[in-house]
Amino acid sequence: MAVTAPADMFSAHLHSQRGDAGGTRRALGRAEVSVIQMLQGLHDLRVVIGDMEEEEE
Repeated sequence: MAVTAPADMFSAHLHSQRGDAGGTRRALGRAEVSVIQMLQGLHDLRVVIGDMEEEEE
């Protein structure tokens, strides 16, 4: 997940340079998912070590 975000962001950049709005949107979507997953993982680790409380849904 953390490894793919920069690659997807670079892919979005290349698509945008070519004027490919659809490709840019898809690559940005993949990058956003990777970043969200990474942030969720960081939060989960903080909960495990007691720095944060688990969120109620």
